[in-house]
Amino acid sequence: MPTPTRDRPPAPLRPGPARRAPGPGGAQLVTFYLVAGLVMGGIWALNQGEPLWEHAVRLLVLLFVAAPLLHLARRRRTARHPEHRHRLSFVRLAVAKVVLIALALGAGWLLDGAMDHPDLAVAAGLTTVVSLLGPLLHHLLLVRAPEDACP
Repeated sequence: MPTPTRDRPPAPLRPGPARRAPGPGGAQLVTFYLVAGLVMGGIWALNQGEPLWEHAVRLLVLLFVAAPLLHLARRRRTARHPEHRHRLSFVRLAVAKVVLIALALGAGWLLDGAMDHPDLAVAAGLTTVVSLLGPLLHHLLLVRAPEDACP
């Protein structure tokens, strides 16, 4: 009785060089959020002693001037690399920033009578929240790029 022949299993596919979509990833993303957190916390700390509404206005101006510039830069970069399938949602980013400022204002208001330098505590909190939670929640700020923009 002849032994049945078995087909040889296919060789495993050799992975080629990994092609990633352009954009911040990994250590670059963490560095970006660390710098953003340090800038936001630094601005809050440098303006210590000012009324809370002035803190909010300064930070909102920074966030809503810098964000559109970053958005334009990202859009140009995406146009050069059409395989990129996700883009930063300006609306989600704006909502996240307003929530962050509201939390900072609330913390400043709560800490105002409880400690000597509440602005420094809020600045440290802003830096920590943006630096640690930013990379973890970054994927929530992304949306799929429109199909007509991708070939």
